[in-house]
Amino acid sequence: MRVTVLGPWGAYPKAGEATAGYWLSIGGRNLLIDCGSGVLAQLQRYCPLHMLDAAVISHRHYDHVADLGCLQYACLIDTDLAQRSDSLPIFIAGERDEDLGYKAMKGSDIHRISDGQTLHVCGVDITFFKTFHGAYCLGMIVQAGGRKLVYTADTCYDESLIAHCAGADVLIAETSFYADMPNAKQYGHMNATEVGQLAKEAGAAKLVLTHLPHFGDRSRLAAQAGQIFGGAIETASCGLSFDV
Repeated sequence: MRVTVLGPWGAYPKAGEATAGYWLSIGGRNLLIDCGSGVLAQLQRYCPLHMLDAAVISHRHYDHVADLGCLQYACLIDTDLAQRSDSLPIFIAGERDEDLGYKAMKGSDIHRISDGQTLHVCGVDITFFKTFHGAYCLGMIVQAGGRKLVYTADTCYDESLIAHCAGADVLIAETSFYADMPNAKQYGHMNATEVGQLAKEAGAAKLVLTHLPHFGDRSRLAAQAGQIFGGAIETASCGLSFDV
């Protein structure tokens, strides 16, 4: 599977870019993970919206769902134009009986996903695990062809995450703060030191830093994580692509 970062930013997008969004291309199938502000504009650089096969949403904070309603409008229009024949399944993290905030409409269907569930979609298996954040949030273990991609979504550091990330060929980890901010947990996020520790303990082969801060020298993030994790480290940017 090939992963393209559509948006690496937390909270709000840098001018002309996007918050959380990742396009996975798997043998001609197209999967969107998270749909933050600006993601649809970025996605269309690589994949027409009517070619999207499924979307998975880690949680409903705005920087991960801001473009989701617009995606549903696109599905409606593409259906009316006969460009989309099948409704787009949209899988949204939500606790039992919780109102997901989005309803099915012409061209798109809404489905609930929960902790411990495994979803078979677009030729991959996605297993969900609950993270430690202000909203109900699910990290994702994406597996296909013996390869393992793990996306932490938003979370503060907790040792229980290590088991979910163990043996990842690529670990996409939120890195919202620099190492000199030890109280990242109070914001429901991780700092670069904690991310490096997670990657090290999990035995990840490659670490991709994402959900980046808008302040400071972001080149420091990889250097700080690298003081603990000895594997390959890359800082996410719009359009960054890599194979898993």
